[in-house]
Amino acid sequence: MIRMIEDADIPIILDWYNFYIEHSSATFETEPLTLETFTKRVHMITEKYPWIILEKEGKPVGYAYLGSFMERAAYDWTCDLALYLDPEERGKGYGTELMNAIIETAEKCGYVNLVSIVTMGNRASEHLHEKAGFRVMGQFEHSGYKFDRWWGITWYGRCLKDQDDKPSPLSITL
Repeated sequence: MIRMIEDADIPIILDWYNFYIEHSSATFETEPLTLETFTKRVHMITEKYPWIILEKEGKPVGYAYLGSFMERAAYDWTCDLALYLDPEERGKGYGTELMNAIIETAEKCGYVNLVSIVTMGNRASEHLHEKAGFRVMGQFEHSGYKFDRWWGITWYGRCLKDQDDKPSPLSITL
C-alpha cells in the first residue's frame, strides 16, 4: 500500500536514513541526524511536496519524496526525487514499486520534470532510474568526500509531460 507519510513514520525512517549516512554513499550526509532535525526536515518538505510511504503487511518498507530542484519560481515544475528503502527490505522489488508510485504522484501534482542525483557506481539506483525512464543528464566526478574517498554523482532526469505546453498550476493534494 502506498500512503502519505505520518508523524509516526518519522522515527522509523530516520533509523533507515541514518543507516545510509553511516554505511553507504547513497547520501552525502556524513553525520547521523537527530529526531528533531529530521522531523523539521520532513515537515518543511511536506509543506510543499508529497512524501509517500510504501507499506507491506502494515509495516513501512520504503519512502520517496519530491523536493525543490531550485528555489527560483521558473523551476517550480521541476522537482528533485529521493527514494530510500528499509535496509532489510532491499532486493524485493520495492524500489520499483516506490519509483512508479512517486512518478505517478508527481504527474498528478502537475510536475513536468523529475531530477535525481545518484552516486556513481550505485548500480541498483542507476538501474532503477534507467528502468523508470530516466536518462543521464550529467556527471560530476569527485563531487563529495566520504569514507576517506572521493565520490562522483550522476544527475538523472525524466520529462513527465509535453514541454511545449504552458504548465498547469501545481498541487500536492492528491
